[in-house]
Amino acid sequence: MINKMIKILIIAALIFTAFLIYTLLSPRLVIKNEGGKTNFELKLATTTLVLPLPEIETIVVPAPEKAAPARPAPQITAPKLIAPAPVKEVSSKSFEELVNGSLIQLYCGYLSANETNFTSISRGTGIIISSKGEILTNRHIIYDENMKKARPDCFVLKSPFPNSKSEKPKIYYSADIISYPLTEKISETFSKDKYYNDFAILKVNKRPAAESKIAQLLQTSYATDEDYAIMEIGGVFNYLPIDWAYNPKNNDQLITLGYGIDAAHIANQITSTVGRLSGNIDINETRKPQILLIESNATQGFSGGALINPKSKGLIGLISWITSGDEIGKYTVAIFRDFLIEMMLNELDFNLKAL
Repeated sequence: MINKMIKILIIAALIFTAFLIYTLLSPRLVIKNEGGKTNFELKLATTTLVLPLPEIETIVVPAPEKAAPARPAPQITAPKLIAPAPVKEVSSKSFEELVNGSLIQLYCGYLSANETNFTSISRGTGIIISSKGEILTNRHIIYDENMKKARPDCFVLKSPFPNSKSEKPKIYYSADIISYPLTEKISETFSKDKYYNDFAILKVNKRPAAESKIAQLLQTSYATDEDYAIMEIGGVFNYLPIDWAYNPKNNDQLITLGYGIDAAHIANQITSTVGRLSGNIDINETRKPQILLIESNATQGFSGGALINPKSKGLIGLISWITSGDEIGKYTVAIFRDFLIEMMLNELDFNLKAL
């Protein structure tokens, strides 16, 4: 019994010793919390190794600075398409009515006292520009360069426009020369000083007397009462209004009108041509439109004719001469409205705007 107890005590002592040894040598897991950071520490009896969990790299995103107010995106406004202002017509009459009542043919020369001779005749075109029967034409039609004086006897003729029956111009009136520049033409060639003052003013005087022989001399007939109704009513004349608004631009399409000769060298009717404005002769270097060059097929007889803006039907210039032959190109040359006003005021004391 005693031996049995001793054995039990020995076994118990051995178990206790083993437990003590195991306790001393076994590792313990201690979880520590330091400063809010959790570390796992594995403690060994002989040494302590601290193996913290790898910290997550913190990327500090700075607080956004106070942003400047966003600028509004620029507004891109589509350009407004502005339609050109409509061109105002100078008259409610049709183009044919205006031309038919205002464009005339002029014959100027020396008529003998007994009306048996009509010599040194110059023929061209004229434009009635006022209700009083004032006529605008070229100086070189009424002025005799050889005699150095004006041809005193001028007559107004006209054919219908359009002239479907090819009627010869009839005699309507005699006309008085009112005024013209005393300066003679300067140049005979294509130059800026040729015919720059090539204008004159005439005025309808009277209808030819029944006994007049001028129709016989010109081999034509006199106008009838029906014909006169196209030209005037009770002494008030139809006329071609001036377009005061037109500003010339290269390549404008313009109308030239005059009693030009045809292939048979006969000037029986008004010829209408359309041409492109292609240049300007600057007389006094002001860079303003003065002498316009129009590419058109005008012929002899157009002198004193009308340059017309087809959009307004108004007069914008006085045709003076044409270039041809050995001269550069072929142009109808016209004195522009504004330059005409200036020159006529300076040389004739005649104001076109006062009509």
